Amino acid sequence: MRSSALLALGLAPYFIASTLPAQSVCNPVTTTVSITSTIPSSLGYPNSDVSSGNYEYVSVQGSGQIYTYDISSGIQLLVGSPYKTPCADPSGMVITTISGSKVMAVVCYDTGSLLTLTVNANGSLSALGSVNGLPNAYPGVVLDGTNVYVPLFGTSSSNGGVAKVSIASPATPAITATTTLASPTSGQVVSAAYLAIAGGYIYVTSGSESAPLSSSSSIQVVNEATMTLVGSPLVVPHSPQQIAIQGSVAYVTIYDAAQLESINISNPASLQPLQILTLTVNGQSCHAEPVIVQGTLAYIGCFAEGIIARYDVSTPSNIQQSNLLTGIAYPQRLAIAGSSLLVTSYTSGGHVYAISLGDFD
Repeated sequence: MRSSALLALGLAPYFIASTLPAQSVCNPVTTTVSITSTIPSSLGYPNSDVSSGNYEYVSVQGSGQIYTYDISSGIQLLVGSPYKTPCADPSGMVITTISGSKVMAVVCYDTGSLLTLTVNANGSLSALGSVNGLPNAYPGVVLDGTNVYVPLFGTSSSNGGVAKVSIASPATPAITATTTLASPTSGQVVSAAYLAIAGGYIYVTSGSESAPLSSSSSIQVVNEATMTLVGSPLVVPHSPQQIAIQGSVAYVTIYDAAQLESINISNPASLQPLQILTLTVNGQSCHAEPVIVQGTLAYIGCFAEGIIARYDVSTPSNIQQSNLLTGIAYPQRLAIAGSSLLVTSYTSGGHVYAISLGDFD
C-alpha cells in the first residue's frame, strides 16, 4: 500500500491480474554518460515536465511553483523567478497556441482546479483564468485541439472519471463534460490515473483495490466526441501507471508487477493484449511508472530503482530491451524535447534531468 500523501505521485496501490504469460528480458551493457540536472526547489517535489520551443516547464508540488528553463543550449538554464500558482500542488501541464498566443493549462491536485496561463515570448508565465470542479485531478492530462482531458482519481466509495475542459476561451476555461469510469465487476470502485489520445478516443489507466483482485484494474476507452465509454474494460495487472500510444499500439507500465503491457487498440471497442513483459534491469525488477515512445523506441522509468531503460518496440508483441542508464533518482515523468529526454525526480528537493537520446546508443 502507498499512503494518501503520495496520491499525486500516481502510484496507486492496485494488484496483479493477468491473462497472458509474463516474459523476461536479459540485461544489456549499461551506458556510462554525463547527465545534466538541476534542482528546482529544495522544498518541493518535481512532478510534470512540458516543453515549448526553447523552454522547459517543470511543476513542483509542495511549493506550488512552475519553473522555466532555457534548454536551447542543451543545458537547463533557469529563466527568471518561478511562477507561483494559487495552489500547493500543480501537476500535469499542456501547452498549445490559441489565436496566435501560447497558452498553458495546468491542473492543481489539492484544489481540484485547472489554471490557464499565458506563455510569454521570453518563457515567463502570467495568469489568465481558472475553473474549479475537478476533484482529485491527476497529473496525466492530455490535450486535443482546445480541449484538455483530465483524469479524476475517484474516492474510496465512488468511481473516478475523465473531465473535458474547453480552453477555447483561455481566460474562461469551462468543464464541458465528465464521464464516470465503469466498474469491471459489479461493486468495484475504480480510479482514473493517466490518459492518452489516439484517433478520437481517450485511453485511461484505471486501478482499483476492490475485490476480487483478479478483475478490478483495467484500461478503459472514452469516445472523445461523445464522452461516452466504448466497449468493456480490459483487465490488466495491478497498479497500471502511465500510458503511451504509438500507431495502433498502447504501452502501459505496471508498477507492482514490474511489467510493461502492449495492447492493440486498432479496434477501440475491443482492445487486444499483445505482450506482458516482465521488466528486469541490472538483475533487479523495474518498478515502472513513466513511459514515452518515439518511433520504434520506448523509454521507461524504473521508479524505485533509479533507472531509465530503453526498449525496442518495432515488434510490439516481442519487445526487447536495448540499453539503460542508471543514477536517475525516482523518475516520475518523461518528456522529449528535440534530441533530449527530460525527466523529473519525484522526491523532496528532487532533480530535473536532461539526457541526450544519443546517450542510450
